[in-house]
Amino acid sequence: MAALANRRHFLRTSSVCLAMPWLESLVRGQEQKAPVVAPRRIVSICTGFGIYGPAFFPESVGTDYQDSEYTATFKNLRDKFTIFSGISHPEIGGDHASEACFLTSAKHPAGNGFRNSISLDMVAAKQLGNTTRFPLLSLCTVDGGTPLTYTASGASIPALNKPSEIFARLFLSGNAKNVAAEVARLERGQSIMDRMGDRFESLKQTLSQRDQQQLTEYTEAVRDMEKQLHAGQEWAARAKPVVDMPPPNDQLDRADLVGRIKMILSLTKLALQTDSTRVISIMIRGMDNVPLIDGINEDHHGLTHHGKDPRKIQQLKVIEKAELAAIAEFLRTLRETKESDSTLLDQTQVLVGSNLGDASSHGTSNLPILLAGGGYKHGRHIAGDTKNNTPLGKLFVSMLQR
Repeated sequence: MAALANRRHFLRTSSVCLAMPWLESLVRGQEQKAPVVAPRRIVSICTGFGIYGPAFFPESVGTDYQDSEYTATFKNLRDKFTIFSGISHPEIGGDHASEACFLTSAKHPAGNGFRNSISLDMVAAKQLGNTTRFPLLSLCTVDGGTPLTYTASGASIPALNKPSEIFARLFLSGNAKNVAAEVARLERGQSIMDRMGDRFESLKQTLSQRDQQQLTEYTEAVRDMEKQLHAGQEWAARAKPVVDMPPPNDQLDRADLVGRIKMILSLTKLALQTDSTRVISIMIRGMDNVPLIDGINEDHHGLTHHGKDPRKIQQLKVIEKAELAAIAEFLRTLRETKESDSTLLDQTQVLVGSNLGDASSHGTSNLPILLAGGGYKHGRHIAGDTKNNTPLGKLFVSMLQR
């Protein structure tokens, strides 16, 4: 086991290193006089095709609001999130081009000579510096998605989208040949955990009972991710006979919107749990094809332009409830993961929303916004003026200050 200057911990096999979760016992071992404080984090999630407002926003406000069709998806989490309405970025416009401004609030992205500004996640990452191995992670459910992360000069940071590459970047350390060999073992279903069995048992002897439980939960999560990556490989192998070229190594079906969201969120949870980074942004890219969801027979993009057709709206709601259910499950896993005297969810602000308030008309006002975790006093619907929206940037400032 090696302790790095930034308090990252690893266990080593013969060829690679595996990142360990944040464990208070190991921190105490290094800094006997310093108080043990679990780190705070920010995760930002944008759904590029919007969230249907009439099904998202509760009709009443305050703490006694009645769940909407969509917020009911977050059952048993009510005290862990706040719903915002009447909030947006002023003077954005720009249709789908507004995706690039979700975390920046730069105006008129479709205008001539547009130059973006710094994003929420980049501001947080600059403040944290080299506290973690990765100052931030920018992720996307598929390739080609608009990045959410932008530097102070307005340059975009490309988003990672291949699960096996994200997994290797987060958890495997060694030379290129060794890492490639480890990825190949994962593809064959051979677990890193099995090859580190004795090392984990030795480490457990130095940990508190609470940290031992946390380490057990972490190893189970890594095993689950390994199985998902292996399942992706098996799917690709089955698809080879029906195409003229080999399919990508680890891609799920491109139309498997929910499967891709779950995969990225599983990796996000592991990245937070190991304190590999404290800032993550995720673009859930909308699809132009028919999602692999029961009852859906029209393409996702076409359904967002429903023109108030009840039949199309019904299918759109099925898709969006499936998306939100995956995010709700992610929040539950964070809540169930203990960290010091708190939970991973209480230590992590999770922003969920969209750059579009009305995807059917490409409207960018009255954005659907949910903020979960972070230790706030939640359980409320905070409603702004739907005609004169509160700037979303005010919420960003509050998040950064916290």
